[in-house]
Amino acid sequence: MTAPPTRVRHAMIAATTLVAVMLYLDRVCLSILSDQIKPLLGDTPDEQKVRFADLTAAFFWTYALFQLPAGWLGDRFGARAILPVLLFCWSACTALLGLANGFVALCVLRLGCGLFEAGAYPLAAGIVRAWMPPAVRGFASGCVAVGGRLGGAIAPPLTLALASGGADSWRMPFFVYGALGMLGALPFWWWYRDRPALHSAVNPAEAELIANGRTAKPLAPHGPPPLGAFFRSRALWLNSLVQFLANFAWVFIITLFPDYLKEVFDTPPGERAFYQSLPLYAGLGGMLLGGWLSDLAMKRFGPRWGRGLPVAGSRILVGAAYLACLGVRDPLAVALLMGVVAFATDLGTAPVWAWAQDTGGRHVGAVVGWANMWGNFGAAAAPMVFIRIRQANPTDPVAGWDTAFLVCAAAQVIAAIAALGLDARKPLVAENPAQQSQPTQAE
Repeated sequence: MTAPPTRVRHAMIAATTLVAVMLYLDRVCLSILSDQIKPLLGDTPDEQKVRFADLTAAFFWTYALFQLPAGWLGDRFGARAILPVLLFCWSACTALLGLANGFVALCVLRLGCGLFEAGAYPLAAGIVRAWMPPAVRGFASGCVAVGGRLGGAIAPPLTLALASGGADSWRMPFFVYGALGMLGALPFWWWYRDRPALHSAVNPAEAELIANGRTAKPLAPHGPPPLGAFFRSRALWLNSLVQFLANFAWVFIITLFPDYLKEVFDTPPGERAFYQSLPLYAGLGGMLLGGWLSDLAMKRFGPRWGRGLPVAGSRILVGAAYLACLGVRDPLAVALLMGVVAFATDLGTAPVWAWAQDTGGRHVGAVVGWANMWGNFGAAAAPMVFIRIRQANPTDPVAGWDTAFLVCAAAQVIAAIAALGLDARKPLVAENPAQQSQPTQAE
């Protein structure tokens, strides 16, 4: 009697999900601590606001720029060699933030966090590709991304609780989150393997299950990423535009939403943390449902429309939520609408990842890194744009933020149109001569 498949693949996805939790604990806590940190950034309120926006954006610049190199490193050397090192290094930078005493030190360390965190999701995409059969990659990608949203959701109240001890207690969350990440790097390295065949706990039935539907044995790239193919791919550019505009709108939730609540509604810190958590909890459902819908759409509509239609629909829903914010003057109602933004954004995350896994072949980490790079350029630009829109309306904060919301809504219409070009029939880089002459569904 044949033994049933082991479930090591689920443990691998769970471990990767925990890494994503740490990723967002470190990323989101800064916005919650803005009241305590701003006095270190300048002498006047306006200077503090601008520098805090610049500090927030600093993370996303290095995070964006190092997506592609980090993704290639994961493709070339494997997640086991690279991801624990990155986890340790970004956690060390997080811990050191607790020792910073000025704008320059804070900015350098946030740049370091962005640099080392850049590889997390490109390597996670490679882990999903290596450990999950093609038919369930959308759902598996959604599960990993849920870890990020869970970390982001628990970060506001947990950070506020850790920072409630006194004048310098804002430093404690950085120490705690940094220590957790550094300690977690070693167990991940010990447990994880780059391929199922290398793991002693994987039985033949599970190895066969994971291999089901693959067109060829995965190959590791030996050279640099195929940038020429990336530049020539219309679908990859459209994917990158979708991610730029999606992050431009979504990043408001984890960066400036607490400032918005304070300026417009004079919301106290505890309520701000609660309202910021609500959208990120809504994102959890979007991640899981988005992966399932993406796999369902792939079966129903095929590789031409199966990834693009769910993404386009998610963008329209985000734009509608931002438009609805223009007429709302209640903090809870705005938080609920931000919940729709987060839910819909995350509804489109899994199919975007799955499209890269469908078409990226052996370069999947680099493909995800390329698109994430452009996505995080959007995240880097957004805080600076929002603050400067706000400064253009110095006597009317409501008008300034409403203008920012209108810009976000308009951006989502463009993103929805771009998403319709996500065609998964043809690989970005041909793995064999047959793929050069005819479009096929990539492995």
